[in-house]
Amino acid sequence: MNAKKIRQIGLVLFVLGLLSCGEKKPVPVPTDSSDGWKTVTTDAYTIRYPSTWTLDNSGRMGMTLQIFSALSSPDDKFRENVNLVIQDLSGQPVKKLDQYMLLSENQIKTMLADPEILSCERSNRDGQEFQNIQYTAKQGIYKLRFQQYCTIKNEKAYVLTFTCVADEFEKYREVGGKIMDSFKLK
Repeated sequence: MNAKKIRQIGLVLFVLGLLSCGEKKPVPVPTDSSDGWKTVTTDAYTIRYPSTWTLDNSGRMGMTLQIFSALSSPDDKFRENVNLVIQDLSGQPVKKLDQYMLLSENQIKTMLADPEILSCERSNRDGQEFQNIQYTAKQGIYKLRFQQYCTIKNEKAYVLTFTCVADEFEKYREVGGKIMDSFKLK
């Protein structure tokens, strides 16, 4: 596939993602667990997060959900977060994870400031194939570090992203990893 075709497909997927922002979707409601974590369960997935973090399932910015850490001090200006975007691929030319990842990596490299892909590897969890990509980029005054799990199931792309200030990654790595690893498709 040539670069022009990849950019065209990427633009189509981006526009479709924006158009899906207005769709009314069922709002997942978290349930409490005895271990101090909350669980969000839908027909498509489950995910768990610490009860000290805050869930935003308003669909803002096209995200299915966002889970935010608390600010660590009065000087803290960035809330680490995990967000989920579900993109409907029905009727689109992209159907396989390899194709989707090629577009995703291209978008990282062309749409973000000073991107650096740190790793990109395939894994299998609970019988579902995921692409795990880690990268850094600048956004405004912040240098951010991202960890993303991408998968495709039933013509839908699921993109789960953990985002934190790059200098704070080690501090949030364990809890961010536990949230990411709790994500299960049904």
